[in-house]
Amino acid sequence: MTADGLTVPAPKVPLAGRGAERARLRQLLATTAAGGSAVLVLRGRAGLGKTALMEDLATNANGYRVVRVRGTAAEAGMAFAALHLLCSALPAEVARLEAHQRDALETAIGLRAGPPPERFLLCVAVMSLLTLAAAEQPVLCAVDDVQWLDEPSTHVLSFVARRVGPVPVALLFADRGERVTGLPELVLDGLSHLEAHQLLDAALPTVLDHAVLERMIAEARGNPRVLLESVRTASPVALAGGYEADTSYEGEPALLDGLAPESRLLLILAAAEPMGDPVRLWRAAARLGLKASATQQLEAANLVSFGAWVVFRHPHLRWTIYGTASAEERRRAHEALALATDPVTEPDRRVWHLAHSRRGPDDALGDQLAGSAGKARERGGLAAAAAFLERAAICTADPGLRVERAVMAADAYHSAGAVDAAVRLLATAELASPDPLGRARIQRVRARMAFDASRGSAAVAQLMDAARELEECRPTLAGPAYVEALGAAVFTGHVDIVHEALARLSEHQPGGNDRLIEGVAQLCTTGYASAVEPLKLALKALDRDAEDDTRSRSLSCLVAADLWDDVAWHELTGKQLQLTRLTGARTLLPYVLTHRALLEILTGEFGAAESLVAEATSTAGAVGTPPFPHAAWLLAAWRGEEALPMPELSGRGAAAGLARYAAAVLANGVGAYGKAVEATREVLERDAFELQGWSLTELVEGAVRSGDRDTAAEALDRLSERACLAGTDWALGVEAQSRALLRAGRTAEDLYQEAIERLGRSGIRTQLARAQLLYGEWLRRQGRRVDARGPLRTAHDSFVTMGADAFAERTHRELLATGERARQRQSAAPPELTAQEIRIASLARDGRSNPEIATTLSISPRTVEYHLHKVFTKLSITSRTELHLVLVDGSR
Repeated sequence: MTADGLTVPAPKVPLAGRGAERARLRQLLATTAAGGSAVLVLRGRAGLGKTALMEDLATNANGYRVVRVRGTAAEAGMAFAALHLLCSALPAEVARLEAHQRDALETAIGLRAGPPPERFLLCVAVMSLLTLAAAEQPVLCAVDDVQWLDEPSTHVLSFVARRVGPVPVALLFADRGERVTGLPELVLDGLSHLEAHQLLDAALPTVLDHAVLERMIAEARGNPRVLLESVRTASPVALAGGYEADTSYEGEPALLDGLAPESRLLLILAAAEPMGDPVRLWRAAARLGLKASATQQLEAANLVSFGAWVVFRHPHLRWTIYGTASAEERRRAHEALALATDPVTEPDRRVWHLAHSRRGPDDALGDQLAGSAGKARERGGLAAAAAFLERAAICTADPGLRVERAVMAADAYHSAGAVDAAVRLLATAELASPDPLGRARIQRVRARMAFDASRGSAAVAQLMDAARELEECRPTLAGPAYVEALGAAVFTGHVDIVHEALARLSEHQPGGNDRLIEGVAQLCTTGYASAVEPLKLALKALDRDAEDDTRSRSLSCLVAADLWDDVAWHELTGKQLQLTRLTGARTLLPYVLTHRALLEILTGEFGAAESLVAEATSTAGAVGTPPFPHAAWLLAAWRGEEALPMPELSGRGAAAGLARYAAAVLANGVGAYGKAVEATREVLERDAFELQGWSLTELVEGAVRSGDRDTAAEALDRLSERACLAGTDWALGVEAQSRALLRAGRTAEDLYQEAIERLGRSGIRTQLARAQLLYGEWLRRQGRRVDARGPLRTAHDSFVTMGADAFAERTHRELLATGERARQRQSAAPPELTAQEIRIASLARDGRSNPEIATTLSISPRTVEYHLHKVFTKLSITSRTELHLVLVDGSR
């Protein structure tokens, strides 16, 4: 991993672009499901996705017994090592073999002493073993890395594959070489250009410079693993536009030794031109007096090839060569490339190369670089802008301006996830002996970095200190700094800082957020009742299309959630996620993904939420920040996963409020109503910005079911006040549901029906199913068992489809009490599509690509891929070309 890279540990090759291959593998399962055996060898060179395809098939082999065997280089010389793995996976079947077969098998794998068994008997024993295993359910035997299997095991498995007979056993081999021959095979080729784009859309949904992306695809030569490694290990700056002259790679002098001077210079020139553009390269070569004959030695040594793209043997070789060259050779190359770049059509690239060809400060060049930063950001995001600002700082002689540009570069680097570069730039700024304003700027970036790295009390205080310092030096800059400190304090529950930040903001113009800040101030000082209308107006007045700092949008997302405004929340989180991806703000991305995941959970889209949570966790780990676990907690709570560790429930702020809500959802789902009360009782003690309405809903139910009607009534009063002020269908629906729990007779029934009607108009499917469950429970307790079955069936189906296992089980018990048996999760009938799956499938049916669908629905291409995979499985199809056969007007 490079110092500022985004590498994640050895990712499996994603399956984008492998639709036909996946369909072929599914035929194995279809054959065995019909009672016959099936054999296939996946063949191809390393990195083409054999293991990923095998794991995908194994993961989705529902109803199959999956047996995995994998060869390793360390065990290739150990006789029957692979056979030992097979037997270890089927111990009961080994014990049931006929005595002579069991003796032969146990002797071969070292469990019994004796002479080496006869090979034919051993083969028959393994055939019998698989036949026994398949007696109760079909078997998928997946044998990976066949090239490293020990030879005796390979012979036995090959024999079995040829003679397995009419039993429901699927044998799948993944072979890099030619160890297993004479069997049906599927040869994996390299990805096409289109498939490579699909792979990157699915694996890395973030800003990438188009020209750099095309060069990386060309250098990968269709190998998905090489392509992913080159992208994942590249720094944000390299991905953003190649605006990185990285000399940190250890040089290999032998690469350049022995080359003719012309060939050496051409190779360095190619390494300094990050686009792989042959036109620009040969223009620059002509200025250096280099001829086409200089390529012969380079191509003969397999260092680089010259064609439609200038392609190195391996993506990392480019920077290795660049780092090996001398400083003077690099300057000559950049100067030639600058002169070969059109100043009208590509002024930013020209000035970039010029900056790398100069020694010492050059104020005019520094101004050009700073002026090009905005253009670079449009094409390559924050990382590209940071690279230009850093180079502008290097070229600037004026100390004050040098500090300002260095700090701006550091801030942009940090936002892009390049933390080491940010630290380096701040140190550079401090070397210039900054004035008080410069020190205040440095302090603010350091505080922002500290908060993102820890989200602790000290970091929130640092943000506030930085805002005060800016106010003393230049009051016009203090507003945004106080807004940032306010957002951090609201999230973490630092009440004193919240009030001080609000007091300071009353004297400053925060810029674009005035109404929002006024509403938050009223919420935190005079209470929810006085704040609701100002906050509603603030949400309506927000400019959804403004491309300001995405951090300033986080507070508005929290406000929308606190007002039960699911429409505004959906729009705001979607826009914020789109903007964060567009600008490459990787440090903020985990928070934004988490916020969107919370919404997806409440709308019942658990699969989409899980994908977002996984991306948030991966991104946080890559940029070196702690994860935001809140969506993971809530997802686990709705799924009823009691084994997962839940958060501490003490503390204040939005983060603590989410923790309490998640704990209460889990408790109510599994019927531990007293625990739900314990988790949420604290919300009655104050009126704070902690998503209290959500927790109050859980508190009412937990208290009623626990027999604590006084607490339930008190919580209902607080909930009713907030919900009526909010006035949305979501808010009024949960209020009606909660009020019904404390009412009787016709009044209760009317309230339950009102709750179902209102929540049905909202997008909050989880709460709609909860209302249907509570109504069914009430009807059953009134002795109306037949009437109860309708809402209980609907609730159960919704919970099952969403994956809310604890609530599904609770509903199942209620249905049993009415005399009806509920549909089980493992029903043979395919589950219906969720609303999100229908939307995605309909767009795919109409010819929209994954990136186009992602943009339309404000989700990531990875989430689109996830949902389409679920759609194909549910509808028993293998590709999007079949969607028109099973999907009509958005439904089955």
